[in-house]
Amino acid sequence: MNELKDEIEAAREKVAYCRIRAERPSSRLEDEFALEKARTRLLTLELRLLKLGQGQRAGGNQIASEGKQIRTKHVQKVSTARERAEAAFGSLQRAPGSKQTARVLKGGD
Repeated sequence: MNELKDEIEAAREKVAYCRIRAERPSSRLEDEFALEKARTRLLTLELRLLKLGQGQRAGGNQIASEGKQIRTKHVQKVSTARERAEAAFGSLQRAPGSKQTARVLKGGD
């Protein structure tokens, strides 16, 4: 982990150096490419560090599948009374073989 952090620091220094070279008035296209390459390397290392950090904090909400860890978070949906009623009515319409649904659609008796 410390080795990765050292690599990140070195990559940050390289990005700073390349940025200075790319921002000079006499900079070349190669300097801009070197800057983009250094940025990409830095982002790759930071992403690796984040993934390692998440892997060490294995919690109850994480599911391991094929070596990947996925976190799920419950999101509470706030709905109005009208939205709940429309959803309930929609589920009645989708219910197979419901006699009440057929009456509602025909005009009702």
